[in-house]
Amino acid sequence: MSNNIVSFKGTPLPGQMDQELIETIEGLLARAKDGSLLGIAYVAIRTDNVMGTGWDGAPGTRARIAEGIMVLSHRYAQSVVDEGE
Repeated sequence: MSNNIVSFKGTPLPGQMDQELIETIEGLLARAKDGSLLGIAYVAIRTDNVMGTGWDGAPGTRARIAEGIMVLSHRYAQSVVDEGE
């Protein structure tokens, strides 16, 4: 019976993996391991709706991470306006 459960919003069901998210994280991890990723900022939403935020980076990357956060904030807000949620 549980195989018949579907999400009307198109979002993953609890316990369902999001393959695109996994591929994004794996790509970032690969770049961190090869040394080409120097810094990162993130927001993570768990299945229990708890949000985590953070950043990490090599020395000297804080200003660039801050710039990236500002650009991302604008891009994300614009995508919500353009695409809706």
